Amino acid sequence: MSVELTEGENAVLGVTAAIMEGVLLQPTLYWKNMRQQNLPLSVDPRLIYRGMGAALTNEAGQMGLQFVITGLLKSYMPAPTPTSDLAAAVGGGMIVALFASPVELVMIQQQRFGGSLLGTPLNIMRTHGLMGQGLFRGLGLAIVRDGIYVGGMLGLAPIAQQQLSDRGMATLPATMWGSALGGILGGVISHPFDVVKTCMQGDLAQRDFGGALASTRTLLNSGVSRLFDGCFWRTFNITATVYVANECCMRLPPYLKRLTDEGQKQPPR
Repeated sequence: MSVELTEGENAVLGVTAAIMEGVLLQPTLYWKNMRQQNLPLSVDPRLIYRGMGAALTNEAGQMGLQFVITGLLKSYMPAPTPTSDLAAAVGGGMIVALFASPVELVMIQQQRFGGSLLGTPLNIMRTHGLMGQGLFRGLGLAIVRDGIYVGGMLGLAPIAQQQLSDRGMATLPATMWGSALGGILGGVISHPFDVVKTCMQGDLAQRDFGGALASTRTLLNSGVSRLFDGCFWRTFNITATVYVANECCMRLPPYLKRLTDEGQKQPPR
């Protein structure tokens, strides 16, 4: 996100980045979710891309909102500093989790059991309700996870990239190393929260996973490493997402400003 862009331009920037990485990285998201739930992996595209509608809705909506809200929070900071940029990114992630958590629940249910993008959430609300154990199951975990994750993606990664550039590193390697640092730290630290959330959202009937604490205890019965199942696929996904987001933040704002300026110059019909 950029403080030089309007909220609408930041939204377009985020949605564009999300669509690009969502289509490319859907297999890693599927393998991550299956691995976390101890379910068999598949290379069948019909399974890997099942739930793609919910996944793209989540990625486009989530990243678009992350860019807008983080950019908005930055604009209210008294002065741009690494600390304020990181705080804005963490706050943006926590707020956007309100959108991301229920959409991810729908995607996870589709990946496991099939169903349509509209029919799945309606069935969930009919059977389990809206809040609590229904569509917003796992929300608290998503808020913590996304605060850490977005802090890495839109806070730490650009800071690291700028520091490396200031020390003489070329733009491309600085972007790659900054993306890797933000993605790996954000991914690994937030991963246990994501594992518990995914298991809860995949088991709405609560046959194996109850609330957040009970689910954590259940997972720990298999050892601490159980909380890091799927970590490779998620960290790979996040690092690639951070790279796409950083590239879009660097390269797309001039084009968006140009399109906006040209649109404003068009005479009314």
